Amino acid sequence: DLPNDNDVNHVRIIAQQFAWNIHYPGADGKFGDTSIDLVDEESNPIGLDRSSPNGADDIVTINQMHLPVNKQVMIHLSSKDVIHSFGIPEMRIKQDAIPGMTIPFFFTPTMTSTEFLNLIKDTSRDGMGYEIACAQLCGNSHYRMRGYVTIDTEAEYEAWLTEQAEYLEEEGDDDDW
Repeated sequence: DLPNDNDVNHVRIIAQQFAWNIHYPGADGKFGDTSIDLVDEESNPIGLDRSSPNGADDIVTINQMHLPVNKQVMIHLSSKDVIHSFGIPEMRIKQDAIPGMTIPFFFTPTMTSTEFLNLIKDTSRDGMGYEIACAQLCGNSHYRMRGYVTIDTEAEYEAWLTEQAEYLEEEGDDDDW
């Protein structure tokens, strides 16, 4: 269980060759259980048990991380296979991901993606947003192991979470078949 702290946004990141699996705890604020037996690279890369307590509302994305601005984030970083190194160069953060370990680290985004894009307008970086890079040679496709970070206002972040929760509800509807 996570500490009951509304001032910290908890996110799990599970690295693998060659993607970043990003796991949010959902509306209840608690991560659901995961199991290696449930891992399916196509439909469930982190092995999330949707039937576990707290698992039904969890949100999982691949290579796309959303965070609210000016709110401390605690990343719970791990790896499924080899050593990776999670980094967001523009925020000057980097942490190795080691198989078999979960490594916590904190940071606080202080500028939304829109503000950042405006800041770098008309520079050589024009149009390039925040990027998650792997800073550890992790295999033959290491060069394509990148993800993207969107730093939202609190309202934008809440709207994004709501939209993701609606996708979960739609997945649960089997009436279409």
